[in-house]
Amino acid sequence: MLAVLVGAVALLLGACSSSSPAPTVVTVTKTGGAQTTSTPTEPASSSSSKPAKPAKPVHIKTLNADGVQYGVGMPVIAFFSRKIHSAKALQEATKVTVDGQPLPGAWYFEYSNYYRGYPIEGHWRPQHYWPAHSRVHVAIPAKGLSAGHGLAYDDSLTLDFAIGPKNMAIVNDASHRIVVTSDGRKKFDFPVSLGARNTPTARGIKVIMEKGVSICMSGPGYHECGVKYTQRLTYGGEYLHSAPWNTYNIDHGIDSSNGCTNMHDKDAKTLYGFLEVGDVVDYPNANGPAMQIGMGYGDWNVDWNTWLTGGLVSTTA
Repeated sequence: MLAVLVGAVALLLGACSSSSPAPTVVTVTKTGGAQTTSTPTEPASSSSSKPAKPAKPVHIKTLNADGVQYGVGMPVIAFFSRKIHSAKALQEATKVTVDGQPLPGAWYFEYSNYYRGYPIEGHWRPQHYWPAHSRVHVAIPAKGLSAGHGLAYDDSLTLDFAIGPKNMAIVNDASHRIVVTSDGRKKFDFPVSLGARNTPTARGIKVIMEKGVSICMSGPGYHECGVKYTQRLTYGGEYLHSAPWNTYNIDHGIDSSNGCTNMHDKDAKTLYGFLEVGDVVDYPNANGPAMQIGMGYGDWNVDWNTWLTGGLVSTTA
């Protein structure tokens, strides 16, 4: 979904070659009150007669939108206008409820090129996937809180969104099948072709990032535009999509794509209508490199103890 990567830009060897633009998303930022006309200041030191320098403001905006339904794997994604030095105050202030009940979770930070002027992003998620069929409220009362030495947040935000059914897709490179379950019940089982040996598909847990962008794809012996039923899985260009030019290899279990998951047109159309942004697609035995957080919404590939460190920015100090 993007020509740029979240975090340290990780170009995916198995990514489909695509001329698609960065994903189009709705960004909704709610403030907790009127914008201030002055920035917070640090308390003056009693040992100095010089006035304290004003704290530099840090603005936060979110990728998630109010009123949207996401799949169980969708993280809360926020962008920061400066590289913060500490996320301790932010971590302590952030409160998330699911159907009115508190849900513990944590922030994890990476460098970002997603928005110009917002050099880092933070992802908030619970330890496990969101509860299915639930309503989520996120409160980030950050305005005036310290973002580390010399920095303070200049806005507060809230988000309200829904979580749909627990849709999970498993793509097995040994059987060359994609099996989809919903709330634990099997719904679909379709043949697929994954990345060729020199253009492999990343291994690990991915999350659908966007749907329906018209793209061009190319690889050995083909160049196709107007590819149908696209569901993006990585910034580098891995998709679930229809591949009518690859029917023989799909039917015979031959991995020959440029990293994407190729499907018959009718199967891709079915999954396009069923899955949604935030649904989980797991590749436990794909032939490519391990999926990383910076390659897409790869949050679930980071173990929980590592997540609690905060990544780029500490959430405890």
